[in-house]
Amino acid sequence: MEGEYKRNYSWAAFLILVGIMFLLNTTGVVSWSIWMYVLRFWPILIVLIGVRIILGNSVFARVVGMFLTIFLTVSAFGIAYIQSTGERVPFLPDRVNDWVLEGGSGVFNITGEMTEDSEEYSFEEYDSITERYFKMDVGACEFDVSEGNIDGDVRIDSVYPKSYQSPELESSFKDGKLDLEFNGASAEKVFLFYDESKYDISFGNLDTPTSFDVKLGAGSGSMVFDDLKVKDFWAEVGAGKLEVDFSREALPSGEVRFSVGAGKIILNIPDTSGYELTYDLGVGNIQVEGKDISGISGGRGKYTSSNYTSAESKLNIFVSVGVGEFNIVSN
Repeated sequence: MEGEYKRNYSWAAFLILVGIMFLLNTTGVVSWSIWMYVLRFWPILIVLIGVRIILGNSVFARVVGMFLTIFLTVSAFGIAYIQSTGERVPFLPDRVNDWVLEGGSGVFNITGEMTEDSEEYSFEEYDSITERYFKMDVGACEFDVSEGNIDGDVRIDSVYPKSYQSPELESSFKDGKLDLEFNGASAEKVFLFYDESKYDISFGNLDTPTSFDVKLGAGSGSMVFDDLKVKDFWAEVGAGKLEVDFSREALPSGEVRFSVGAGKIILNIPDTSGYELTYDLGVGNIQVEGKDISGISGGRGKYTSSNYTSAESKLNIFVSVGVGEFNIVSN
């Protein structure tokens, strides 16, 4: 039995490839978010077990099984890399890269028919709104949050699988504060593939101080604010990527907190703004203007920008990073 296990070339090859991917993850070459895409190909394991049963245990069968394992595993990793990063693999033909990025003629997306919804919300039933709090909790999707030329408080354009329950925006009002909670579309049953929902959220009434509490599982998000009066800002990212862009007029006046698991957050702020960064780092990294300021061992620390004392606008930022990345870019 022990000798037979040692001759199992397929599992040895599979473990080596998975180990290489983990090494690329831990060294930052490939983002941990790739695993949200890789997991879609779990049926490959069943295929390999079936092939092993059919071919038997001869030397020829084990060699064929090993090469098939390498081919299928590398293909799964390659497809996951292209779709998770949106980048082309240089040594592959353009038509192959395009085919993968477009979902492989539907083979890799498997979401079926999509539904499009558009809704603008004006909360005229609430008198004297002096502050807004917007909470957003989405899984693996894409979204853009920005300012819009709208009459109401918020407009949400959604695209999501028809089989999903529709997204919801719940509201409540107390003491002049309007609480809004947006939950993305959700599967009515267990869904084993990447959620390809997309949301375009626009805010109006830009003079109303607005706080944000954003949770993104995987996928990608973009938040751009030019004139909105942002108060508090909290963002939590699991294995996805979030980019946040504040102009000088939209810099948060209150608390700013970021939490990154295995994903990535990029914060863009004006170069005239100063900031003090307090961080708690695991094995990931924190970069300021492309320079790693977190050291090799991680842990807790503080970083203060060179213009913090003289800057007219200042930010106090609190960041927690697991194995992912947090970047600050001044522009």
